[in-house]
Amino acid sequence: MRSTLQNGCVDQSLVEGELTDALSASRNTVRAVLQQLAKEGLITRSPKRGTRSAGALMLRINSLSPVKEFGGDASIRTELRTLEYRTIGCLRMVRERLRLPPGWTVLMIESLLVQDDQPMGISVSYIALHPDQPRNLQVDEPDAILFLERQLDVRIVGSRATIGATAADEQSAALVGVELGAPMIFLEDILEDETGQPRALSQFRMRSDRIAFTASASRSA
Repeated sequence: MRSTLQNGCVDQSLVEGELTDALSASRNTVRAVLQQLAKEGLITRSPKRGTRSAGALMLRINSLSPVKEFGGDASIRTELRTLEYRTIGCLRMVRERLRLPPGWTVLMIESLLVQDDQPMGISVSYIALHPDQPRNLQVDEPDAILFLERQLDVRIVGSRATIGATAADEQSAALVGVELGAPMIFLEDILEDETGQPRALSQFRMRSDRIAFTASASRSA
């Protein structure tokens, strides 16, 4: 049932009687399952609207796309809202990860990941800036891919991704609305241009109860 909710439509109605018949389970069992799913954030329950699915943000891990396309459905609004941005020089860790030449610096953009006005996570992007580029850039687009392509005229064609788990710190808990120490998904992307040069390091910390991953796979002959 959890998998069905994560892969199904947002805001679909769940009727206890129908679930009892479909799952061949007692009404008490179905109610216990619904209570657990409500705690996990996969469903919402109210006297007026009844029990409805909250839906999950489906991330296609074998597809590279801007955040607004994360949902894969035009009816699902996924966006980044800028919290802060500033030039931070060139930290050693970031410089090594991005393989930056001498003289390059880094623009940091911190954003809130939101789906239909519901906070889903926090994004921090470290974007490589060429020495000839101005240091007082106005960030009109917090999405790293769109910022690079629209404001810096750098085409992004590939990435190297790492997925892991982490715990919510005080900032994440307050902004995303989870408990301190709650499990969160950590997703890191190193975005590369047409020459294979890394141009941005993007890190996402996302609530684990509302995120699911999907991928396509094939078997060699």
